[in-house]
Amino acid sequence: MKALVYSPAAAATAFLDLIEYETPQDTEYSCLIKVLGCGVCGSDLLKLERALVKPNTVLGHEMVGEVFEINEALSRKYNLKKGDRIVSSHHVPCGKCNYCLNDKESLCSQFKSTNFNPGAFCEYLELSEDHLKHTVIKLNEETSNLSASFTEPVACCIKAIKKSGLFAHKGSTTVLILGLGSIGLIIGRLINYYRKHKDLLHSSVSELYTQQNYYQEGINLYGCDPIETKLKLAAESGFDKVFNDIALINNAEKPDYIFLSAGANICIDLAISYIRDGGTIVVFSSVPDSAKAFTNNDIYYKELSIISSYSPNLSDLKESYQLISENKIRVSDLISHTANLSNLGEIIVKARKDNGIKVYLDLGDRAVIRPPQP
Repeated sequence: MKALVYSPAAAATAFLDLIEYETPQDTEYSCLIKVLGCGVCGSDLLKLERALVKPNTVLGHEMVGEVFEINEALSRKYNLKKGDRIVSSHHVPCGKCNYCLNDKESLCSQFKSTNFNPGAFCEYLELSEDHLKHTVIKLNEETSNLSASFTEPVACCIKAIKKSGLFAHKGSTTVLILGLGSIGLIIGRLINYYRKHKDLLHSSVSELYTQQNYYQEGINLYGCDPIETKLKLAAESGFDKVFNDIALINNAEKPDYIFLSAGANICIDLAISYIRDGGTIVVFSSVPDSAKAFTNNDIYYKELSIISSYSPNLSDLKESYQLISENKIRVSDLISHTANLSNLGEIIVKARKDNGIKVYLDLGDRAVIRPPQP
């Protein structure tokens, strides 16, 4: 089969090289998935640019696919058949360790060690039975491949919002999303949805929301980014105010919550400078310099809370898909560039030059060809 692999020599094509790759096979305890599409995550780009993976690694985890081969026993057990469209997270927590029991599934050792075989920047991949049991969601007919590919990133944002404690805040509050790429825009759209609706899907958030009697005016939602097209999207997404320069935020508008969704060193300094005393900074991005840090005295004297959020829990994935499939959160317009296996690297480079939002790898229209048998 065709697959895009990490190649240190392929800088002109975002370090991606299209090669012939051994097709995985379904087994007694796994099934074969035909990849229909895959979103390109910022973490994929970081791994490529910073050489964080080995050569010939196949990346891609925001996968939507179609069951291509599955044995009868697994088909019956998980109500899946050839041709069913599915979405799946790439990691599977054990559900039993101390991390899993305390809603920290992304820290579970099994979570970290499990993955697709290979990643989804290819034609076919193998899903284990653990994936079938815990992370696979069968798509309804109305949900497009592109929208379904957002299940994992939206779930990440749901978890970040829940961890922030925003909906336990008493009285009015101001939230600033610093960096309006796809993640920043999704966080903003979710907050906008949550503040408008009490019929929330996650019970713990719903209870907090109802107890505090939140209404739309209770949360001021701000966004900041230097790119005008991103500011326009944010304004259309329900943000109350958008800024192309954080210095335009006056003292009265200083946020109680800042979501760091831009991977720039300067954002750490800006967050510390503009957060209100007693505020919360949610770290939801990686920065190039691992030595860059929040200063102890700033945190101490302002009594700040610095928290982080990385990958979602299983419950977040289910909530995410429900929001997407019921059109309660819009995602498809966040794709600024679409590619195929032959040109994904070039499109990623172009998207950077265009200040694009997100790239989507589309394999949905290719001919159905049975992978070669070994």
